[in-house]
Amino acid sequence: MNIVIRIPSIPHEKGYDSFFIHSLANSVSSLGYAGWWTNWMSVFGLYPYSYASAVPFSLSGISQTTGISMEITILLFCVSLGIFSIFSSYVLGSIFYEDFISKYIFSILFSISAGTINLTTWEITTRAQFLVFFTFLIYLLFKFFNSSKKYLPLYLTTVAFLLATHHYVYFALFFSIFILFTFLVFRFKPKKEIKFFSHLVSPDHLYIIALVSTFIIPFIFSGDLGLITEGSRYQWIFSIIMISIRNLGPMLPLSIGAIVYLSSKKSKTYKEWSLLICLFPVVLFAYDKTYGYIFTYIFLTIFCVQGLGNIIKNYSPNKKIVLICLVLFLILNTSFSCFFAHWRVGMGGGYSEWYMREETYTTGKWIKQNLDPNSTAIGNGYETGRMFSSYGGRPILYHSDITNYMNKLITLDESKIKKNSVYSKEFYFDNPYILTGVSTSDGVLKWALNFPITDGRIKDFIKKNNFYYFYEDSVSYNTFVGSLPANKNRIYNSGRMRIWIL
Repeated sequence: MNIVIRIPSIPHEKGYDSFFIHSLANSVSSLGYAGWWTNWMSVFGLYPYSYASAVPFSLSGISQTTGISMEITILLFCVSLGIFSIFSSYVLGSIFYEDFISKYIFSILFSISAGTINLTTWEITTRAQFLVFFTFLIYLLFKFFNSSKKYLPLYLTTVAFLLATHHYVYFALFFSIFILFTFLVFRFKPKKEIKFFSHLVSPDHLYIIALVSTFIIPFIFSGDLGLITEGSRYQWIFSIIMISIRNLGPMLPLSIGAIVYLSSKKSKTYKEWSLLICLFPVVLFAYDKTYGYIFTYIFLTIFCVQGLGNIIKNYSPNKKIVLICLVLFLILNTSFSCFFAHWRVGMGGGYSEWYMREETYTTGKWIKQNLDPNSTAIGNGYETGRMFSSYGGRPILYHSDITNYMNKLITLDESKIKKNSVYSKEFYFDNPYILTGVSTSDGVLKWALNFPITDGRIKDFIKKNNFYYFYEDSVSYNTFVGSLPANKNRIYNSGRMRIWIL
């Protein structure tokens, strides 16, 4: 079912970041090396104009060794991640559940729920690989604490691999510290239990108060902590809730019920306390709408299986009813996942905007066959960036900072590099090193396209970068596009996509 559910219902690759990573993989295949590597930190995407290298190199290596096009390579890579998610979630389930059914259910829920399916269905993103391998990393950590030191080298290797995948490995290590803390508390706890304030409030109640406070304090002091960066704080919380529902679907109520159950349970095990303690960073990271949902999704899925297990135990005499309800729940969860994986309202409100259109792909093929591969072009829409990835990256397109740096269209001014403090939020959420006082390529292009082709400023911009072609997405109209028909020649027109000689 994991393979069937990932069979594409669209003609081409989907997503937004996916095409950027696609272009990086193209460059590795074309150049034979990573053009974004400035120093060793660039390998991990920790330096300006660099990107984490694991995924682009994996795609390029598979494409070159098999001779398969990059677009199909991405499809196969996503299916492989989906299959691996079955095994990574199953082994993690073996840490928390003793019976086969619970491990099996966790494996099903994690591998085919909306949060995983959406990232591993013909859309390449570093978040997908991070999500799948994070579960494996947590499994290795528990195995190291529980049984054998032989798991430590594999754990460290996985950490290095994830560092080359996504800089949010910092937060994976943060969870590791929480799990280590819980392990040490249980390992060296006194034989006689210390009842601190036990007559006033129980440890379970203290935990619930602390967890709720962890959520409320950032909400109240959002300006000081910098976790809510724009708009209304109420709208921000509403967005977090909607993102959680979007990724967890029908699992969310069961997860909440399981959290309440475990919080109130007497004589918790070390593993149960580990899960509960890990909810503190989960709550904090949930304020990051871009990446925080990954941790929320993983841990709440674990709690969901606990909730299902409680229901099964309570209604165990009525096995037929339990089985029917379990099957219906799995069908509902799978249907919810398929809905978002194979149909959704995309960018601009149109169905066809969340994947590359056939017209875009056909235009890319025409460019590859007819235009000078050593030339340089500019474009005016997101669809032109997708087209740049589809034809392999030659001719060069003035695109993102990283691709422009690789193609020598911009240079790195190291005097403008700022080092973030390891104690600052920016060190982890942005990067250890960032550029300050430098215009982005996207900003420069938007500025340039505000002028007609006859304006001296756009002429200087074209001459400086030796642009020869302009890729037009007719949906994205601007002053520059409006001035082309009276001044330049159009050599290609497929309806929406057009090409001009500058």
